[in-house]
Amino acid sequence: MKALPGMVALLMGIGLLSGPWWSSTLSRGDYPLVIVLGVVFAAIGFFAALPDSWPRMRTFSFSMFVATFGLVCAALALSPGHPSADGTWTIAGVAGFAIAGPMPWWARVIAGFFAVILLGAGLLGVWGLGRELLGGGPAGDADPPP
Repeated sequence: MKALPGMVALLMGIGLLSGPWWSSTLSRGDYPLVIVLGVVFAAIGFFAALPDSWPRMRTFSFSMFVATFGLVCAALALSPGHPSADGTWTIAGVAGFAIAGPMPWWARVIAGFFAVILLGAGLLGVWGLGRELLGGGPAGDADPPP
């Protein structure tokens, strides 16, 4: 029963990930956005649904969630300052956003800050997991006690 909320989020993420293949009303320009949101939901749902006895898989799924959310923040921070010729905005390769104006400078700073923090945390999570799997072990365990 503890894994039920995680399973719900995981299934939502899988549904979003498969959206470009089963939805007849989703426009082609929305595919990248739907796929990224699907990865975010699937990764956090997978993390929440896993038992505590699987620490490596939990580390990997949480790192993927954090890094994907960091990519979303980076896309917002690096969004264009001017609209396209048709008056819409292209953010992270997804065209057709209809908004009132460009993102304010202070919001770009905040999104950029979160992008750096979240991408760094995701990278460190994968780095630590890789070190542990390849035999380096967790930090501080270089000399085991006698």
